[in-house]
Amino acid sequence: MPIDSNSNNMKKLSFIILLALALPLCACCGQKKEQKNEPDMETKVNKDFMDLAAGRYSVRHFSPKPVEQEKIDLILEAGKLAPTAVNSQPQMIYVLRSEEAIAKANQITRCIYGAPQAFMFCYDDNRVCRRGENDNYGDIDVTIVLTHMMLEAYNLGLGTCPVGAFNPDDAKKVFDLPDNIHPILLMPFGYAADDAKPSAMHTTYRSLDETVVYK
Repeated sequence: MPIDSNSNNMKKLSFIILLALALPLCACCGQKKEQKNEPDMETKVNKDFMDLAAGRYSVRHFSPKPVEQEKIDLILEAGKLAPTAVNSQPQMIYVLRSEEAIAKANQITRCIYGAPQAFMFCYDDNRVCRRGENDNYGDIDVTIVLTHMMLEAYNLGLGTCPVGAFNPDDAKKVFDLPDNIHPILLMPFGYAADDAKPSAMHTTYRSLDETVVYK
């Protein structure tokens, strides 16, 4: 009996030792397998964004319903996140929503389309990043900021229409802007009217072969 008992104890001890040695190996194997299944680089398409980009269209008939301040704040936050040259953030955004301001906007362009509010996008010459002696990135920076805000507006259930059909000098005069502020774009925004719809060419796109060149 003592011999059998010792034999059983030895077997148990051997089993425990083998198990202890095997566990790290199993963990290592599992880790290698997990790493193998995980790709080094993976392109993920955010379908929500693609739907957002495809669904947005230029609204040319707005409801007179004013936009809530909470939504305006979110749209402006989206613009704040936009990239600008060397992060200069030269944008100056005027929120036109008083009757007087909208009347002035309608005075310089026919493209407010009945919206009760609009953004006027400008850049500050004192903050803009220069490129060469007589040029800067202001137009580009402002356009990127507008794009962020335009998509966020659509995300919030609002319509927009980027507008460049106005004379910047007229805008400076009508809105009494200082010399360092340069108007670039207008964007009426708000709730689309019931009969608003995309233009006939909204879903007409050139093929990538026409617009993309690999070098």
